[in-house]
Amino acid sequence: SFKQAKPLPLCCCCLEVTHYALQVSISKYPPVRAVLSGSLTIPCHITYLRPLPTAGTASRHGVRGTLRVKWTFHANGKETEILVARGLKVKVSEIYRNRVFLPFYPDSPTDATLVLSELQSNDSGLYRCDAQHGIEDGQDFLEVKVKGVVFHYRGGSSRYAYTFPQAQAACARIGAAIATPEQLHAAYRSGYEQCDAGWLADQTVRYPIHTPREACYGDMNGFPGIRNYGIVDPGDMYDVYCYAEELYGDLFVESSPGKFTWEEAQAACEKLGLEMATTGQLYAAWNQGLDHCNPGWLADGSVRYPIVTPREKCGGNMPGVKTLFAFRNQTGFPDPQSKFDYKCTQPARLLSGQEKLSEWSWRPGRGLFTLLPART
Repeated sequence: SFKQAKPLPLCCCCLEVTHYALQVSISKYPPVRAVLSGSLTIPCHITYLRPLPTAGTASRHGVRGTLRVKWTFHANGKETEILVARGLKVKVSEIYRNRVFLPFYPDSPTDATLVLSELQSNDSGLYRCDAQHGIEDGQDFLEVKVKGVVFHYRGGSSRYAYTFPQAQAACARIGAAIATPEQLHAAYRSGYEQCDAGWLADQTVRYPIHTPREACYGDMNGFPGIRNYGIVDPGDMYDVYCYAEELYGDLFVESSPGKFTWEEAQAACEKLGLEMATTGQLYAAWNQGLDHCNPGWLADGSVRYPIVTPREKCGGNMPGVKTLFAFRNQTGFPDPQSKFDYKCTQPARLLSGQEKLSEWSWRPGRGLFTLLPART
């Protein structure tokens, strides 16, 4: 015999369970463009996968209150709140005040597009858009790399050797452009400091100082900031601040136990069908992630090497493009008969069909860094 199964009790008052899920989406195409001192727009759209409940059913389904939007920034293992928006209110964190806003909110509460202005190098990182409505939530993120670098430049002769027209020409000659005041300001806010007065694109002469000290006070005495001489006679002579944005080509480094003089380096690049790399190209490659601890010749006769991860044997505890000067006062390029590695470039358009890379390669976006095998 067997026992008859007991019938399940009927539910006379069961509630229909409905999920009002949220979908948050940040469009990845077209890619956002982020350049130093410019603006960044990250589109974030919120979609309800089912209609919102009515006022009478809101509490029954656990959906209460209004939509809450939160933007956060993530870099170096740290999360930083950018803003929180709810209803008619938008609360912006102090460090982002006057730099960030939601252009379509609250008129369109499901459009949480973020605009960030006056971009700095340290704005590179992960941006996350979170939305919450009652118990429902969703999120999406976008990784952003701010391109562009401001750098101080002087020729191989001496300090303060450029008139304004010569300064413009010097930046162009090394594959860069003379920096604007906005670009220098963005670089300063990113941590850049240089105690050398240099021309900018508006014919002013300035330099950025975070740690005031003797000979670096300028017009600000003991306060940090950008020292500004104002508009200067174009015939006066100073250094120059240049700006490089992106490596529009491929950069190669060759290393050999015997090393090369400047002329040997130039001939070797030509033999490979390449050109000697410029200082601007090296700064752009460094800004895109190039780290290489071997000094090498560049087209202007300077010897430099890019360091992203600081170490004692590679120029100290600060990242940057390191320069070898002939004299202690940081002037003069090395003797052309000195021997170093060298750096070459080839325009990207000539490499469109190239498929094989060497064993060591670096590809940031459009750029390519290849360590060529040493000659035998």
